[in-house]
Amino acid sequence: MRQLTGPEIGILRTALEAHYDIMTIRPFTEIRIDKGFLNFVSPLSPFNVQLFEFIKAANQRGWQGELINAFLAEHPEHEEVLKLAFSLGIGSGMYQEKEEHAVADLNALEEMVNDNPFLDLAVMLKELGRIERCVCRIEVEKEIGRSWGTGFLVGPDLILTNYHVLQSFIEEPAKVKSVNCVFDYKVLPDGSTIHQGTEVHPAGSDPILAFSPYGQLDVSGSDNLQVNWPEDELDYALMKLERPIGNEPFGPQAGGTPMSPAKRGWIPVPSNDPALPQGGHVIIVQHPKGSPQKIAFGFSKSEGTDQNKMRLRYKVNTKGGSSGSPCFNEKYEWVALHNMGDPSWNPVYNQGIVAQKIIADLKTKNIDLSSS
Repeated sequence: MRQLTGPEIGILRTALEAHYDIMTIRPFTEIRIDKGFLNFVSPLSPFNVQLFEFIKAANQRGWQGELINAFLAEHPEHEEVLKLAFSLGIGSGMYQEKEEHAVADLNALEEMVNDNPFLDLAVMLKELGRIERCVCRIEVEKEIGRSWGTGFLVGPDLILTNYHVLQSFIEEPAKVKSVNCVFDYKVLPDGSTIHQGTEVHPAGSDPILAFSPYGQLDVSGSDNLQVNWPEDELDYALMKLERPIGNEPFGPQAGGTPMSPAKRGWIPVPSNDPALPQGGHVIIVQHPKGSPQKIAFGFSKSEGTDQNKMRLRYKVNTKGGSSGSPCFNEKYEWVALHNMGDPSWNPVYNQGIVAQKIIADLKTKNIDLSSS
C-alpha cells in the first residue's frame, strides 16, 4: 500500500480529532489495532500534534490501512475517510465489464442515453462499505476435496447462500469435515492479503434452518428465460451460525470500546418490492473461486426477469465460487441470490433467484427475515 500524502494525513487527523480525545484515543488504538498510542507520540505535545505523530508513525511502518479501517469500523459513514479508504484500495476489489465500443464523439458525453440514474459517489462508498462486511467466503471441507462459495448475513447469526453450495453438508453431513464462514477476506493493491481471522462456524449439529433445492433448468440453463420455473426450486439454504457476528463490533482487532457502538450488521430485506427492469444496474459482491472479496458492477446490464419474477438475468462477471452472492440494484437493495451462469461454451448471461421469492418461501416455513 502506498503511503498517505500530506493532505491525506490532514484528513485522517481531522477525523480522529473530531471523534476522540486524549482519554478515548488510547483504548481505540489498543483495542482496534493493538498499538499503544503513547508509544508513538511525545507525551507533552498537544493532542493534535500527537495525532500527527501517530499517523506519521503508522504511515512509516505500514499500518496506515489498519488505522483507517479501524476508524471506519467505529464511524462507517464518515465520507472523507471513506473516500480516502477507497483511494488506497482498502475497500473491496472492484472490476467492471469492458465496453465493446468506445465513445468517439466527446460531445455525446453530455447527453443522457438511458433512463438509469446517476450514482452518487459518497453514497456508493458508504453503501458498499456497509455491504462488504456482511459477505463471507464459505469453505466446505469434505472427506475428499474442498469447495468454495459465497454467503451473506441476513440476520445477526443467519447466513444465506445457495443450496448447491451446502448440498453435501445438507444431504451427507457425515462426509463433511467442516464448514467455515470467513469474513473480511480482502487483498490490497500491493498484493498483501487482509485476513483478519473472523471465521465463524455453523451452530450445533443441525444448523440448516430452511432450504429449497435447485431445479434442472438451473443446471442445464435455458436460452429462453420465459419458462416455467418451479416455485419450490429456489436453490437457497439458510444456516444458523454459532454466534451473532452481525451484532459484534466490526474492524481490525475488534473488541469494542465504550464509545464504539458500530456493529457489523447484516443485509436487510427490502421494505418494498424492488423494481427489476431490463437495462437496470446490478452490483454483485462475491468471492470468485474462493479468492478475496470482489465487487462486479453491471451498469445497465440487467436483462430483467421472467414473467413470474422467479429468476433475474444479468451480464455481470462472476466465476465459480460466486454462487451464493448477493445482487443489488442501484439503490443498493438486495434483489437476487446469484446461483448460476450460462453453461454454454459461449456464455451470454448470469442468473440469480429473485430475493422476494426466497423471502416469501421462508415465511411459509415460519421464518420472517424482516424481523431480524
